[in-house]
Amino acid sequence: MNRMDTKKVKKYKQLLLSAKQSLIQHVLKTGSEHVSYNDQGDMVDIAETQINNTIVSTLSDLDQIKLKEIEDALEKITKRTYGFCEGTGKKIPEARLNHIPWTRYTADYAQKLEQENRMTKS
Repeated sequence: MNRMDTKKVKKYKQLLLSAKQSLIQHVLKTGSEHVSYNDQGDMVDIAETQINNTIVSTLSDLDQIKLKEIEDALEKITKRTYGFCEGTGKKIPEARLNHIPWTRYTADYAQKLEQENRMTKS
């Protein structure tokens, strides 16, 4: 398995971090009315807990899945396995990574999984 060069890894890591930050910023903008104060414990601990709970509870199911996939992709960068299809082990084309940097599969393999999923639901 050929590894991606360092410059490209940095590019994709930045794209992933930006996508993660965008999700979190969206939640903070839309979910800030849900943050409330409770006088138990240290204010900083309470605030941090409230913000984390707000982020998780405000994210839609799809956003939670996306956030998990972003975090998984960031972990793959650390493990130096980023950019390879989890189903085939083949390199994921850069055009796909540029469009969906958290993708786990090549387009062909993702399509195959989708077809299999539709067949099992029928």
